[in-house]
Amino acid sequence: MARSPCRQCGFTYHCICHCYWPLESQLQCVLVMHENEAARQSNTGKLVKAALPHTQIEIWQRKQPPQALLDSWARGDVSPWLLFPSDDAVPADRLFADADRSFSCTETLADTNAPRAPLQFVVLDATWQQARKMLNKSPWLNGLPRVSLPSTAASQYTLRRNQPPGHLCTSEAVSALLRSQGDVNAATQLDHFLVHFMESYEADRHHHTTPLPAPKVLTSNA
Repeated sequence: MARSPCRQCGFTYHCICHCYWPLESQLQCVLVMHENEAARQSNTGKLVKAALPHTQIEIWQRKQPPQALLDSWARGDVSPWLLFPSDDAVPADRLFADADRSFSCTETLADTNAPRAPLQFVVLDATWQQARKMLNKSPWLNGLPRVSLPSTAASQYTLRRNQPPGHLCTSEAVSALLRSQGDVNAATQLDHFLVHFMESYEADRHHHTTPLPAPKVLTSNA
């Protein structure tokens, strides 16, 4: 009798729903997910959501921006920054180092004396081609100040083809943000989760039924 895929993660032979645990990190992320990504087993945004407790997912819709999120920005609850390369993007490590002087959304639009707000990173969870289209069609995203990642090692993500060289998957991008914040332990464990995720995906794709080892756990001296 054929097995049925897990309704939550979509994997058939290697369910990953209970393989990852919340990490101790205060990093706030909003993953603006392209609707095609929600059903893809290879999507790593859902891995980030499982691992980082202060992460939320918003499915991108061109004509219906997430109003609750926009209201939060307008109130100055957080200081939103779009993770996307551009000539005027602020390097992530410099932004974290200067966090006490970071501007909230309210400040950038109006009062520079407004109370400071915690940083919130908006990450486009999509292919590079989709991300550009999302940005071009969304003034509420295009108007955000931008932050860029430092130079990082080449991507280890191997589950998709024909992606531009030098670009990271969503999980790797968030891991790089964690390192820029100085949260090396959480970044390293998230990297271990990604390795396990890719191994599980490949095993599931080839219908391998042999159980896989659990994700590597960060050692105390790592």
